[in-house]
Amino acid sequence: MIRRTGRLAILGGVLLLVALIGGRAAVDLYTEVLWYADLGHLPVLWTRIGTTFAIQLVAGAVAAAGVFLNLWGIARRLGPIHLRRRYGNLEIAEKVPRGYLVAGSVVVAVLTGWWLSGLVFAGEDAIAILAWLRHVAWGIADPLLGQDLSFFVFSLPIYFRIVDFFLIMTVWSILLVLLGYVLAGSIQWRERRIEVSDDARLHFIGLAAVVILLLGIRYWLGRYGLLLDGSGIGGGIGYTDVNARLPARRILAVHAALPGGLLVYGAWRRSWLPPVIGLAALGLTALGVGQLYPAFVQKFQVEPNEFAREATYIRWNIEYTRRAYGLNRLERRRMNYRPGSLPAWEELGPRLAQLPLWDPEPLEAIYNQVEVIFDYYGFANVDFDRYGSGPDRRQVAIAVREFRLDGLPQSNRTWQTLRFNPKYVRGMGAVVSPTSESTAAGEPPRWLRNVHPVVRDPAAPEIFELTEPSVFFGETMGRSGGGHEYVILEPGRDSAFTGVAGLDHPTGIQLGSFTRLFALALRFTDKNLLLSRELSGESRFLFRRALHERLEAIAPFILWDRDPYPVISGGRIVWMVDGYTTSASFPLARPLRLPNRQVVRYLRNSVKATVDAVTGEVRIYQADAQDPILATYQRVFPGLIRPLSTMPVDLRAHLRYPALFLMAQAEILEEYHVESPEAFFAGQDLWQLPRERRSGGERAYRPTYAILALPGETAAEFLLPIPFIARGRQNMTALLVARNDPPFYGDLVLLELPRDLQVPGPDQVERFIEQDPVISPQLTLWGQAGSDVQLGRLRIVPLDSAFLYVQPVFLAARGGAIPELARVVVSDGRAVAMATTLEDAVRQLRSPASAAPASPPDTAGPQDTDDGPLRHALELLDEAERRLRDGDWAGFGSKWAELRNALRSAVAREAVREP
Repeated sequence: MIRRTGRLAILGGVLLLVALIGGRAAVDLYTEVLWYADLGHLPVLWTRIGTTFAIQLVAGAVAAAGVFLNLWGIARRLGPIHLRRRYGNLEIAEKVPRGYLVAGSVVVAVLTGWWLSGLVFAGEDAIAILAWLRHVAWGIADPLLGQDLSFFVFSLPIYFRIVDFFLIMTVWSILLVLLGYVLAGSIQWRERRIEVSDDARLHFIGLAAVVILLLGIRYWLGRYGLLLDGSGIGGGIGYTDVNARLPARRILAVHAALPGGLLVYGAWRRSWLPPVIGLAALGLTALGVGQLYPAFVQKFQVEPNEFAREATYIRWNIEYTRRAYGLNRLERRRMNYRPGSLPAWEELGPRLAQLPLWDPEPLEAIYNQVEVIFDYYGFANVDFDRYGSGPDRRQVAIAVREFRLDGLPQSNRTWQTLRFNPKYVRGMGAVVSPTSESTAAGEPPRWLRNVHPVVRDPAAPEIFELTEPSVFFGETMGRSGGGHEYVILEPGRDSAFTGVAGLDHPTGIQLGSFTRLFALALRFTDKNLLLSRELSGESRFLFRRALHERLEAIAPFILWDRDPYPVISGGRIVWMVDGYTTSASFPLARPLRLPNRQVVRYLRNSVKATVDAVTGEVRIYQADAQDPILATYQRVFPGLIRPLSTMPVDLRAHLRYPALFLMAQAEILEEYHVESPEAFFAGQDLWQLPRERRSGGERAYRPTYAILALPGETAAEFLLPIPFIARGRQNMTALLVARNDPPFYGDLVLLELPRDLQVPGPDQVERFIEQDPVISPQLTLWGQAGSDVQLGRLRIVPLDSAFLYVQPVFLAARGGAIPELARVVVSDGRAVAMATTLEDAVRQLRSPASAAPASPPDTAGPQDTDDGPLRHALELLDEAERRLRDGDWAGFGSKWAELRNALRSAVAREAVREP
């Protein structure tokens, strides 16, 4: 009775464990079905689950069968096994039924199959295997082995995964068989040596032969791997790879059959000598052919005449790298740069009318100071966009007001307020400012502002009218781990919230049954869901409210940009998110490390997604019809990715070329702008991206969207430019410009500069500005007066034959005060000027002596001597500082104007004296 009770307890415990694990899995699956069904993407979930189940079932069955056959081979050779039990002084030997051994083998095999299938074929591999089975041909073959590029991107990684699966399964079988033979006594330690039975020896030899044959297959596949990880110039394949490593892998793949056969022969002859000879031969071949011979070829054939040997492979590397990152469609233009050819303001004014003078950083600081309204709101980001068309088009900065849990006092963070209260479950509205304007106080005009109600400025276009300002889905809304992962909406109750529209379109999982409520309570381990009396059949349950979580759940095969931007469309906020197709297996291309540390050899901005901030509706659109990877995913998930032509026209007008993609392409172009293998090999004309100088040190140059006209063209476009400088120097060599407006959306233009001219780069211009004898003292005075001086991003404006460099200057009182746009600095690379407006700065730049006093140059006075102007300027500076310390701002401004005029007069006199 005791033994039976113990067995029942064990059985009950096992069943409880299975129920807990299976129950949790069932709850997760059920709630996932509800979530995907609410979004209309349930087929995506079933495709992923069905494929994962099928793959792991097949892989687990294969692994279980292989392990069972090996264990069954041991069990059927065993004699009777007895278990000895002692009862007092009586010892009883009980025979173990053979069925128990078979059953034990089955259990071990099944557990092993389950473990191996999950270890080698994880859930995310289901999509990769589907892509392999349904992939689209690239239509381009590699120049060495003649395989279509789709073989490398889709097939080769799966082949390696399958071989690795069988290798791990075989090695694991060897370990289990070894344990079994030791327990059975077929392997024993006697008289200081290991004794192995004939059956065990043959078994081990057979498994070892399988391992060697699998290694041979891996060597054979490794031939293709050379095109992904070569040792040539630029990280591509090289002469040594083609003429030494490639033949070596062929030899090793074929040679692997020899030791496998010798292993079997030695087991049959009961001798260890043949397999030892075979393994030694394989090892020597791997060392000689696989290591020593390639080193010999590299040292004595390649290095003495390297370019002649590598030229063909360098050409391949350039061609396929440019193709991998979409640079094969790059348009190159020579810019006829002429120093000192800056046009007059009358010509420049219309071209600079929409040039942004505000940066995202000061705007974000301002918005978080004056537009937060309540502490539990905040602005995570500020983005630039354009609205309107033709002459009415305006560039604006736009930021969305989202809920911040850390802004809510701890005492208010109750379950009910965080889950039900309409104030705390959403963000509210947005702020919009024209980027080229400022008020008299130096602040940005706010065309859209405030909450409850949201206010549109009369000067703002009607498109900025927000009739549904609620923000339930955003960049930071409901991030996992923040204690605010889900919220519950009551459409009838929330729509009555004063001044709030947007909830008359229910979204989320409807809590219409106890089953749904119970499942969600289990998933989120929240008993309050079961105890609350405020829930009704109309209650809506929302989770995955952060944009990246929502998109990654629907399309995990896409790399989603972490910098989405909002668009005001139809009276509501719609998020636009860029998505990328990537591959680490594109042949002959240079690898690139992305900001998320992922290493790729292929990158395309092939996808655009929209997420409605009110309803959470997700739509994914095809942005690159020529991308075979995206075409493959469209086969795998039919209907998920829509044609771009089906995107609403008003949203399509806001498509942007993503900065992340442009930065990645620019990094590749640092070396791969050259088209000649000779120049690439010699490292001629290497470029690099510039760095920005800031008070905290240097940082990577960040491009800024701007409405400008390309050189030689009159129509203004929404452009994203980024400059290059010569490697090791600071002069500018080219400007890469991404076009954002139809019909040129996605086009790249590379404006190349003459190599015989020294065109100032961003760092040189910033140093020029900081060292200017007029600007530098002004910046110093502001700093001494208690202001925090912030130099904005440097804009590089390409003109027909010149560049205009524009840098805003922001001032803020120390201690977190609101930044104001105080000045605009401009430069043509030769001179520099600063004024309160862009127009005044440009006019001063073109005529530095226009504001000089009209006194004749022969008038006697202390300033006519060589050091007179400098002495007079120093006196004016001392007087200005004294009045500033006394708080006499009017006097300070007067003396400062006199100082500026004195310096300009001195510059003008020096110009007259020059021969």
